[in-house]
Amino acid sequence: MKKSPVKIVGITLKPNSTPEFYNILPNLCNWLERRKVQLIFRIEDEARVAKFFKQKNTDYLQFWDADSFHNKVDLMLSLGGDGTLIGVCRRINSKIPVLGINLGRLGFITEFNKNEYFDHLDQIINGKFEVRTKPLCHVSVIRKNKIHFKDFFFNDAVLGKNDIARMIYLRAELGEEHVYNIAGDGIIISTPMGSTAYSMAAGGPIVHPDVKGIILTPICPHSLIHRPFVVPDSSPITLRILPPHHSVTLTLDGQVAINIDEQDVVVINSSRMKKVSLVRNPDRLYFETIRDKFVSGKR
Repeated sequence: MKKSPVKIVGITLKPNSTPEFYNILPNLCNWLERRKVQLIFRIEDEARVAKFFKQKNTDYLQFWDADSFHNKVDLMLSLGGDGTLIGVCRRINSKIPVLGINLGRLGFITEFNKNEYFDHLDQIINGKFEVRTKPLCHVSVIRKNKIHFKDFFFNDAVLGKNDIARMIYLRAELGEEHVYNIAGDGIIISTPMGSTAYSMAAGGPIVHPDVKGIILTPICPHSLIHRPFVVPDSSPITLRILPPHHSVTLTLDGQVAINIDEQDVVVINSSRMKKVSLVRNPDRLYFETIRDKFVSGKR
């Protein structure tokens, strides 16, 4: 389906600068500027972006505040690994397509690698591309009957222990139904897109991204019957801390962390409002990617 031509492109950079930026970034920006595309970076990246350009004239680059950057561009390019892509997906307006360009090692959810994206970029800025639209998950921490914290996650939410050599005890519920009580290191609540991340490493299943479900994966459970579950995403998942109480942290996508008190209730839903639109690579197939990244060991 042809879309309107892209006039304004935002570029998100991985937090840690890489030598590849000295070659990739000037070439990419010059190529886009010659095609009359307006180039936008986050204002906090202004100083380090200037270091990647040998020429002094970079007046065609603009630097916007976070709100404008995540809401007023036509297309977002993510230059980094999966973590960079996940970070921008949690913040960006759901209607803005995101193109992930992998500069990291694994790059499972970044659709394009650094050697191939130019082959598709001309068509993309002319509106000839398809997107995969996926919901994010919303998480709320309820403390004393009030919302203490709320945010979204793309891959997973992890409720895990802080103390060494101490198990934590959790109760998991789906809607009104009790799923199980877990003794162990914690639990991972994962989206299908995130099923190949921490959940898989902890023994969870690989779930195709088109499945409308959520994965519950116990971390080192102290029982043989506490296995991973794939459950419908139509009902909320509720997590409660059980005694004896130990220090617990809630982590979202490995990027946001909050301490959880013993009386807190964590509620997770598949969001109906917050979604992400990922530009699809027409040359990439899901199971081929699984084989390439995980079977052949091409990390």
